[in-house]
Amino acid sequence: MNGKVQKSLRKSGDAMIYHKQIVYSLEALGYLASRPNNKHVNVKELAEELHIPRHFLGKVLTELVKRELVTSTKGPSGGFRLAVNAESTSLYRILAVLGGLTKLESTCIMGTGACKANDPCALHELWLEFREKAVSKTQKLTLEEFSQTFTNKLPSVNAELRQHKGSSISYD
Repeated sequence: MNGKVQKSLRKSGDAMIYHKQIVYSLEALGYLASRPNNKHVNVKELAEELHIPRHFLGKVLTELVKRELVTSTKGPSGGFRLAVNAESTSLYRILAVLGGLTKLESTCIMGTGACKANDPCALHELWLEFREKAVSKTQKLTLEEFSQTFTNKLPSVNAELRQHKGSSISYD
């Protein structure tokens, strides 16, 4: 996905369930999970790859460090890398740590606040079914699986993976 497409998708973000901070956090975690051997990535590289303003991404990464999802190392070979195991950490757990479960589990699709059975909106039944499926899928989807899907949309990551194909580095 090129930068223009990615930016235009984000501009339509007014209709998204999550605030940009959570979306950017998921994108950063997905990118970091794709790095071979949990290699450090500096904020400049992340910002360029993900098309996120560097200053805002710095704040997002600082929050991810505070929430113990990412570690930070200073110095020329430093940067950010995952603090969690991508193979066993579910997207549901990440959303819980980021405070995103309330939006997923109780927000009304029609924007009326909490979605309640005793005072349903016009789309309550449809939204309830969608929410249940979304919760179930995020409980099963690991960060590693998410990163594979996410990074397939980033051209530079695909080029790096192709470059290292056949080497001893494992991207699984």
